[in-house]
Amino acid sequence: MAKKSKKVLPVILTILVIVLIAAWYLCGKPYIVPDEQGLMLVMTEEPILPIFEEEQASGGPSTSSGTTIPADGTTMSGVPEPVEGRVNKNISSGTADLGHAENSSLYFGNPTDAFTDTALTENYLMIKPQYTLSYNTQTLCPNWVAWHLDSENMGDADRSDDFRPDKELPEGWYGVKKADYQFNKYGFDRGHVCPSADRTATKEDNSMTFLMTNMVPQTPDNNRVIWMHFETFERELVQAGNEVYIIAGPYGTGGTSPKGTFDNIPISLKSGETYYMNVPAYTWKVLIAIPAGTDDLERVDSTATAIAINVPNQTGMQKTGDWEQFLCSIDDIEEMTGYDFFELLPDNVEDVLEKTVYVP
Repeated sequence: MAKKSKKVLPVILTILVIVLIAAWYLCGKPYIVPDEQGLMLVMTEEPILPIFEEEQASGGPSTSSGTTIPADGTTMSGVPEPVEGRVNKNISSGTADLGHAENSSLYFGNPTDAFTDTALTENYLMIKPQYTLSYNTQTLCPNWVAWHLDSENMGDADRSDDFRPDKELPEGWYGVKKADYQFNKYGFDRGHVCPSADRTATKEDNSMTFLMTNMVPQTPDNNRVIWMHFETFERELVQAGNEVYIIAGPYGTGGTSPKGTFDNIPISLKSGETYYMNVPAYTWKVLIAIPAGTDDLERVDSTATAIAINVPNQTGMQKTGDWEQFLCSIDDIEEMTGYDFFELLPDNVEDVLEKTVYVP
């Protein structure tokens, strides 16, 4: 009997492994990544078994087939070709976004289906409690940064000013340093994407906005005037009783500072290697604001406030007006970048909001 038991156990274990592998394959080869509120299940392929139909029918998290965005062909070392702002072949096709917690950065969707996978060097997802971003090793900047803003995010914490490399970048990836911007030579600010003043509830929250993965080179007239004034307007929306879902980022190549026009900022290492940080031609932002409350997805309708701006990264642009002169539609930003914003909204609501040009 003992000999038979020894033979039966390996057979049972083998069958169990086969069953688990088959289930994993049939269910879309899922794996788990950390989300802002815990863990998120994602699929690398469309599931053969429709295991999520019941959840979707009951109003639960929805799925998408992923967005494929054209490549630009830049290289990490050597002078890069102009970056047109599009994430390239690193997009995972056939992925499924099962949704995110309410009030989290990606509650209404992931613009480029970014994932925390080191193979996605130009679309690498970085989830932080304060914001979420897609990082691009070709540009050494975020493709986009997303965050949720409400009254709980604003408090009495002072501006930390502790600009520093992001230690959460994968091993072997270059972490941009404060000094890499070489302001005296190139003239571009370390421009926050998620603003410092949007995260003042705690000292730690504010400090996290000073990670260099949250920065893009911005000409002072953009960063300190147009961009800053629009950030102030966003907080005024919150002070008026709203909550806001925001996504912002850079686009294109070639910005003008008081020092001249530059496509990139070279970063030369002692090892002899040189990296090139892209200087964007524009900085864009899209947002949806709704009255503060719960069940946000259920409450968003075509009367919600939707705003998009696309600001040239050029010296002197503030002389012709403030941020209102750069208003456009969310559809315009999607067409320019190739991204898909707020994809988890109902289609009829998304279509109306994204074609609207905000009137101040």
